[in-house]
Amino acid sequence: MTATRATPVLIDEQADLMTITLNRPELGNAFSADLVDTLFHTFTELASRDDIRVVVLQGAGKHFCSGLDLVDGGWGFSERSVGMLLGVQRRIARLYLAMRRCPQAVVASVQGAAYGGGLSLAAAADLRVADTTAKFCAAYIRIGLTGADMASSYLLPRLVGGSFAAEMMMTGRAYTAEAMDKRGFLSHVTAPEERESAVSALVADLLATAPLGLRLTKEAVHLGIDSQSMEATMALEDRHQTLLSMTDDAAEAMHAFQEKRAPNYRGR
Repeated sequence: MTATRATPVLIDEQADLMTITLNRPELGNAFSADLVDTLFHTFTELASRDDIRVVVLQGAGKHFCSGLDLVDGGWGFSERSVGMLLGVQRRIARLYLAMRRCPQAVVASVQGAAYGGGLSLAAAADLRVADTTAKFCAAYIRIGLTGADMASSYLLPRLVGGSFAAEMMMTGRAYTAEAMDKRGFLSHVTAPEERESAVSALVADLLATAPLGLRLTKEAVHLGIDSQSMEATMALEDRHQTLLSMTDDAAEAMHAFQEKRAPNYRGR
């Protein structure tokens, strides 16, 4: 896709891979209203895109996303009424729900700042690759607000544990990629020059799986996190496996294994 510098989000599609690039590098890819709305509509539309299997979410320039643009984001903060502010909250919040609901595997590629809403953007992805320049911060409490915002009080405890999540949200401290990796937040930490190749390798492995299998695995992982029991989780797994075992792709995988070749999946 050809786009000007002013375009807040760039979309590139290569076969079954979509790359989404936040494109406000001069402002650390801070959330403007246009940027957030474009991301929301893009992730919402992915629900009906069977041709796209993996999404890479990245930021142009030195930073992934520095959070909300409080100066020139087009949010209308000059009014500052309760109704207006609640509207802004809900306008941004729907983005994270759309990310979790889209059936594609979402990989966040993180460098520099992942602050505030940018931290939640990374947390809402399915997989996260960061280089050693990355810093992660639930910054809200440092500007006089609650540290729990943009799904952070839901996502962070599930990713890093309750105690560390509380520390992040209650102190507003910034943490390095290495520190977040130790807590299980990241899939991979790389040198800055190796991050893109690490993302590409991860994407290649994801695309090598059966299309329906990948989609249902994402569904099972997210439902399993919130499941009330092991029995409920295993019942879902049983249904998924029974369904997929009857697909053409499952038969193709068996033939490919026997013939010692790579399978040719067709998504059916």
